[in-house]
Amino acid sequence: MNNTRTDSFANRLAIAMQLNNINQIELSEKTKTFSKTISQSLINKYLKGKALARQDNIYILCKILNVDEAWIMGFDVPMDRTPDELRTNNNVFQYTAIDSAMFPLLDVGDIAFIQKSSNYESGQTILFRLESKEYIRKIIDNNDTVEFQAMNVYYPVLRLTKEELKSKNFQIIGKVIKVENKSAFK
Repeated sequence: MNNTRTDSFANRLAIAMQLNNINQIELSEKTKTFSKTISQSLINKYLKGKALARQDNIYILCKILNVDEAWIMGFDVPMDRTPDELRTNNNVFQYTAIDSAMFPLLDVGDIAFIQKSSNYESGQTILFRLESKEYIRKIIDNNDTVEFQAMNVYYPVLRLTKEELKSKNFQIIGKVIKVENKSAFK
């Protein structure tokens, strides 16, 4: 990537919105699916060049507008966004946290790097699917039961028997090997 900016964030955001035929209000509404709303007034400030977006907001805007993060920041790179699952090698991928269960390690919008795996060791922090919903939790195996522990005290410990896991379509996606914790700098 060329380290020189060739355009402003404000102009690139306006271009991306125009190409997607979306206005400020609609864009703000779409951000709600990321458990974090970027207000219409903040988007307006971005477009006028009166505010610069934080990295987590840039990620959300780029996901919605399907443009590359470096491109929207004004760098001379292709506009097309590489899907999250293709951004790293086939064995490791990025996952954006959708809840604050693992806060302060991982908050909404933070990135977890997941190493694909279909098994786990007790004590690991894993990404898993249970009844079609994804979670990141520390897993503790207690012979006939399994506990899924959150770091945030407001999230209860999930305790399930191995039989319950089978009936709830439990699937291990992989283990967390690294996090990009942007929330620590809010």
